[in-house]
Amino acid sequence: MEWSPQQEEALRAVLSWLKTRPTQVFRLFGYAGTGKTTLARHLAEGVDGDVAFGAFTGKAAHVLRTKGCADASTIHSMIYRPRGEDEDGEGPSFTINRDSTAASASLIVIDECSMVDEDLGRDLLSFGTPVLVLGDPAQSPPVKGGGFFTEAEPDAMLSEVHRQAADNPIIRLSMDIREGQPLDYGTYGESRVIHRCEIDADAILATDQVLVGRNKTRRLYNDRIRELMCYTLQMPEVGEKLVCLRNDKAKGLLNGGLWTVKAAHPPKRGKLQYDVKPEDTLKRKSVRVSIAPELFDEGSEEVPYALRRRSDEFAYGYAMTVHKAQGSQWDNVVLFDESWAFREHQARWLYTAVTRAAEKISVVK
Repeated sequence: MEWSPQQEEALRAVLSWLKTRPTQVFRLFGYAGTGKTTLARHLAEGVDGDVAFGAFTGKAAHVLRTKGCADASTIHSMIYRPRGEDEDGEGPSFTINRDSTAASASLIVIDECSMVDEDLGRDLLSFGTPVLVLGDPAQSPPVKGGGFFTEAEPDAMLSEVHRQAADNPIIRLSMDIREGQPLDYGTYGESRVIHRCEIDADAILATDQVLVGRNKTRRLYNDRIRELMCYTLQMPEVGEKLVCLRNDKAKGLLNGGLWTVKAAHPPKRGKLQYDVKPEDTLKRKSVRVSIAPELFDEGSEEVPYALRRRSDEFAYGYAMTVHKAQGSQWDNVVLFDESWAFREHQARWLYTAVTRAAEKISVVK
């Protein structure tokens, strides 16, 4: 493997840190296409002992595995273990697993580190294992509660997109956005930037994920997609896709994580009862969740906090906001460009949105 001078410098810095360990955390940041994951994988091959790769969401962990990071998992499954049914009998609750891979590994590598909040970050560091975190400073500020590892400056920063990556149309689009250039209508390899009149129902149903900017748009598109899929009830049915809106460490629920409804049960204490299973995670069993129906009737933004905090928080996940999607990636994405709603963060929002696609994106303007 040939490294650029900037990559060589980053490698030397990480190797020096691994040798002397002046701090527990090393921050390796870089833009899309600069080779962060490739460098981390190369470093892992030279570590004496096991290396544990992790990410915030199951989807992001799946992406790591496709990039050659064997056995990559969610941080949650890496450091917690189920401890049996909770007091309401609503499925397993979780506690720190002191015998986990995080305890025995010589190095932990965390991708998309902006998503990690303080509670999860401190639990991860409690094992005392060195942690290499990968992040991208061009992305939007992290969702509320995230950013535990991005509050400090990077220890090494990669800004040069390597030649092969620059030929990738998605990376090329991300570079244009970062450099302040507008996205012109047209075709970019398998990707495209199109007018709203050019997107149709078949393209929406064929995509892996629809992304939008505003919650109002998210609700409208989720309603429309459910209609296209012939779901007729206001409340979720078996087989539907939900997105989690709030962390619950004990249940293993992560803000922005996608789940599929596996079973529906009779309501209990006025709340809907479902067994849900996370996407892209083979090891996890279903989790019982208890959801206030108002979250689907009115939308989470309209439901008082006093009611929301007594409920697991979910919404339909066919269309997600880019903020909730941060940290995940899909092969085929349809993005409705609402960057205009984010004012001084327009470019960072659009950059984050485009880089959620791994192979193909349709940007609808």
